[in-house]
Amino acid sequence: MTSILYVNQWGGLGGAEVSLLRLLQSLPRAEVQPALACPPGPLAEEANALGVPVLQLEFPSLRRGGRLSATDAQRLRKAVASSHLVHAYSVRAGWFAGRLCRQLSVPMVWSIHDLFRFPWQKVWLRAVANWYAQAVVAYSHVIQRQFGRRLSDKVYHIPHGVDMSLFTPLPPASRAEVRQRFNTPSDAPVVLHVGRVMPFKGQHLFLQVAQSLRGQHPEAVFWLAGDDSMGDHRYALRVKGMSEPLHPQVRWLGFRKDIAPIIAAADVLVHCSTRPEPFGLVILEAMACGTAAVSANNGAPVEIIENGQTGLLTPPNDGKALARAVHTLLANDERRKHLTHAARQKVSAHYTLEQHVDRLLGLYRSLL
Repeated sequence: MTSILYVNQWGGLGGAEVSLLRLLQSLPRAEVQPALACPPGPLAEEANALGVPVLQLEFPSLRRGGRLSATDAQRLRKAVASSHLVHAYSVRAGWFAGRLCRQLSVPMVWSIHDLFRFPWQKVWLRAVANWYAQAVVAYSHVIQRQFGRRLSDKVYHIPHGVDMSLFTPLPPASRAEVRQRFNTPSDAPVVLHVGRVMPFKGQHLFLQVAQSLRGQHPEAVFWLAGDDSMGDHRYALRVKGMSEPLHPQVRWLGFRKDIAPIIAAADVLVHCSTRPEPFGLVILEAMACGTAAVSANNGAPVEIIENGQTGLLTPPNDGKALARAVHTLLANDERRKHLTHAARQKVSAHYTLEQHVDRLLGLYRSLL
């Protein structure tokens, strides 16, 4: 039995944390005994519900000195020492756990979910990976390229995976039930955005799409799923103000744990990040659900979507281009069905949760 300690710097539920929970749920318990170190909050609660032991710690900001309290440092050291392997699931976690792993000769896998904008950040990232990590998990090639050629032997491209039994097309009756929850007619075109409410995720661009399509598709309804728990509260107030003139076509759904049926009940998912996206798991989830995906042609979505074959790509930060792409799909049911069929086949072939877990287990075994 292999004991693996997962370490995460945030106790909330963002995309990375949801991915971590799905991994913890899918690990073969006959082979792996997982434990989790993270701050108090929803992540710890969900992990406990899965039967995963949780060590609750507070990870301070690296910009403010970056030192654990003496008590937390001692507790984390003890947890690392009792593990066969540590998987640091966030950037800050790699810093705090990595030094202990080096001291105690415990191998560390470091997951990187982010793209770094400044050269000094990449220098720091490479230094930490070189000193403390035996392996780095890069979920996309664009993340992988941040590490350069010198570290290519320890950086592994292991994309996220989707649970195809959870993210699956819904029968008409179930779609109608989901839509009814949000006061949406069963036959109305539904366009969806999923993401934390923050400038990077581009809710303002999504609202521009809604505004542009009101004339062509007056019956369309626009759903926004997500909250500002890790975002920008002022931005959230601004975009919610932008949406008021679009009432009642715009619906704010808030944070949703039950996101799979919501994605499957929509016709088109719009992914409009304003900077290069490190991965874009929700794109894969939409593809698996039979929901057409439109994304900015920026970052990892280019690796996932074959433009015109499994989805549509548009220039970054271009609300009008996004609107044209959405109109193309809403106006042509046959083309939309062709894209969604090919998209689900692609996810099934390359991006399942089972494939993701198997790749990680293979990496773990190679380090033990």
